Amino acid sequence: MNKAPTLDTFFKNDPSELKMPPYFLYLVVVICVSPFVLSLFGVNFGSVGKPFDLAAAADWPKHQQLDAFFYRLTGAFSHTILEWSAFSAALFTTALAFSHYVMSKDYTTPVIGAALFLAGCMDAFHTLAAARLIEAVADNRNLIPFTWAICRIFNALILIGGVSLLLIRKPSVGSGNLKFLVSIFVVSTIVAYGIIHYCAVSASLPQTQYPDNLITRPYDVVPLVLFIFAGCFLFPYFYKKQPSVFAHALVIAMIPEVVVELHMAFGSSSLFDHHFNIAHFLKIFAYVVPFCGLLVDYIHTYKEKENEVDERKKAEVALQRYTEELKRSNEELDKFAHIASHDLKAPLRGIDHLATWIEEDKEDAEALDEHVSMMHQRISRMEKLLDDLLAYSSIGKYEQSLANVDVLKIAQQLFELSSPPSGFTLQLKGKLPVFTAELAPLETVLRNLIGNAIKHHDNGKGKITVSVQQKGGAAEIIVADDGPGIESQYHEKIFEVFQTLEPRDSVEGSGIGLALVKKIVERQGGVIQIKSELGKGTQMIVHWKMESRLSGDSHVEVVSQ
Repeated sequence: MNKAPTLDTFFKNDPSELKMPPYFLYLVVVICVSPFVLSLFGVNFGSVGKPFDLAAAADWPKHQQLDAFFYRLTGAFSHTILEWSAFSAALFTTALAFSHYVMSKDYTTPVIGAALFLAGCMDAFHTLAAARLIEAVADNRNLIPFTWAICRIFNALILIGGVSLLLIRKPSVGSGNLKFLVSIFVVSTIVAYGIIHYCAVSASLPQTQYPDNLITRPYDVVPLVLFIFAGCFLFPYFYKKQPSVFAHALVIAMIPEVVVELHMAFGSSSLFDHHFNIAHFLKIFAYVVPFCGLLVDYIHTYKEKENEVDERKKAEVALQRYTEELKRSNEELDKFAHIASHDLKAPLRGIDHLATWIEEDKEDAEALDEHVSMMHQRISRMEKLLDDLLAYSSIGKYEQSLANVDVLKIAQQLFELSSPPSGFTLQLKGKLPVFTAELAPLETVLRNLIGNAIKHHDNGKGKITVSVQQKGGAAEIIVADDGPGIESQYHEKIFEVFQTLEPRDSVEGSGIGLALVKKIVERQGGVIQIKSELGKGTQMIVHWKMESRLSGDSHVEVVSQ
């Protein structure tokens, strides 16, 4: 089922979506047709004043005379209200057009806005002249219909001229284009003033009303043809070339413009009659339609600007984060390169020394065997160092398969595979649901923690405890031992690359294990902590994200054979 379009659906990347909603078009058609339909049912929108005998009125009381004059001027008052409403709508549209330009820097709206402003000024002159607020020589019976027709022709021509200008020479930001547009506006203003001056000073104006003819106002046929041309050909072509909600609203605005001229050209036979007032009302609506389109376009542009600001802020935050990460990576790389150059050279130097000793002890078979054995150890250490370096650098680069994880079961298997010295025991404690996770990284973390607990123990017998519990959406895994412990001053240092607390030759290892563990845990969105005191053992606490599934209690003790 198709949903009714909302404001946001008019602003897709597809130009065909940059249009007013369908229900707006239906509303315009209904408003334009409604007066005609109501007239078929006998509704009369005329406001012709009641005539009275001036000679007889001389004997009336003053308040009655005043009332009679007001009733007589009903049509003039209605005409002034309707025309001034149209002028106000034109002014609001013009103001919004220039406000839109300030935000969007698109010259289309001020060009059309300027055209509507000049058309509105002509309507204002027509209003003021008809109300005799501007001194005019001609009789109102000729002045009002003639100035109406001239204003309508000017209105149509100025809109067609503005749109044609945008099609022929699409304006862009620049002083040359701005001067050109200002020049066109000045010329149009001069033309408008010339028309106003002619109408005001001419004592005899051409007849524009023929009540007994089929076409009661022939002069209105000219704007009728112009508006039909604009609505059927020019403005749709303009919308196709420069799609916008405002351009689409201009096309729709031609519907009331054409209906206005139909009422005047074929219906109105006298001032302030039924068709006269309908036409003046619909002319207001003809200004309101582009105002609505411009308002929708304005809201769209404002939202776009807001989105641009939000995206820019997000990009700045992301850039700052990436910059900090890059800076941290560079610092780690510098430190890594410095330490690696030393630690990688150490086994090579040892092999070189052993080779020299072998040459010196060729005849001593026992010493020769010992030196060859030490050489193999150095080579093995070199291989492990390179393997650990490769593992460290590969963290996060490859996707790992997901599997159902039982932490305690994995810990038990890893303990058995590590071949601990006789007498070492593993105790498993706690309750934790089986959860889905990347198996390989978690195994690497547990293997290193259990291996370190065994390798760095200071006693032939030791106890390794792996306990688990669920804390929110994470699994808390604690690997504890009863070994020598670690002084607090080394709690941070042990997680750095190539850092060991014992001489290289006394304990086999690369010094990368805990650095590898920390990097894996943090890549998974977790945290690793250490609790240890000298002589009181060590606890490694890992928080690992999980998706829970019910599992039973686990409490198993495994004794190494």
